[in-house]
Amino acid sequence: MNLLPRRVFGEKARHLASDIGLLLLRLAVGAVFVAHGWGDASQDGGAGANVANYRDAGIPLPELSAWFGAYMQLIGGTVVLFGALTRLIGAGFAVVMAGALVFVHRGEPLVMGQDGSGSGFAFIMLAASVTLLGTGAGRFSVDRVFAGRQTRSGHSAGIGAPSDA
Repeated sequence: MNLLPRRVFGEKARHLASDIGLLLLRLAVGAVFVAHGWGDASQDGGAGANVANYRDAGIPLPELSAWFGAYMQLIGGTVVLFGALTRLIGAGFAVVMAGALVFVHRGEPLVMGQDGSGSGFAFIMLAASVTLLGTGAGRFSVDRVFAGRQTRSGHSAGIGAPSDA
């Protein structure tokens, strides 16, 4: 069912609604990833303090994965807030969240328990990341600005560009 029928609102209104939705999704996802990345990067010992936890969880290459996870979230979240490199960063976020589901939250219920366990948060962040990977940032983004310049000059929009550019 289409909530914004073409006859009533027109095609431009439907595109605007989609772009506003992508903006809101991008801002929420970016803010959550920045907060989580900041927590990992700013703790005593930085992201390296998580290496033992990553090793205990069975995450491959824990010395690299701990740093990748922290800075993908911190820097990637910041970049996504502006809507830059959104598809590329979305892929990185998806890797981080898939790893969280497979190695940290495997077998946990979707709903968070009293002990704080639960896979729902990682699951929804994976879904949001894959959505941004598939859709791009939308109209209100740095990606769109650069995609518009590239397409006017006859070059491909490339990775991170919105799908409709």
